Amino acid sequence: MRRTRETATAKRDAFLAAYAKLGTITHAAEAVGIDRQRHYGWMDTDPAYPALFAEAGTKAKEALVREATRRAIEGVEKPVYQGGRKVGTIREYSDTLLIFLMKGAMPQTYRERVDITMDITSLVQRIADEEGLDTESLVAEAERIVAGS
Repeated sequence: MRRTRETATAKRDAFLAAYAKLGTITHAAEAVGIDRQRHYGWMDTDPAYPALFAEAGTKAKEALVREATRRAIEGVEKPVYQGGRKVGTIREYSDTLLIFLMKGAMPQTYRERVDITMDITSLVQRIADEEGLDTESLVAEAERIVAGS
């Protein structure tokens, strides 16, 4: 019994380490030789597992950011061919990854912006007239609602 529990814990820990490195349940399960459904079983039966899995997920995300940063800033060596033969390499950088990293790190500065301006007074006036309501209080309520969104 104890040996079985130790083996199960070792498999669980190996899966979590693989998930932290590989970032997907399927690839982590394949890497440690278990069925991916075992992960869901652990989620249901092992009270400590969800927190451990979340921690492994955080590590996986950090690995993605590290790799994106490396590709954006340090670049990657790409082979250069001439006449069907490799004649050298060229370092390529990813401007797209750099943009995403900047948007994530500094969203107030680099996020996409959309400004919408509308004059609701005429619409509110028409509704107030049709319904026999007080225009001023209806406009004030509409402005309060819009300001809250």
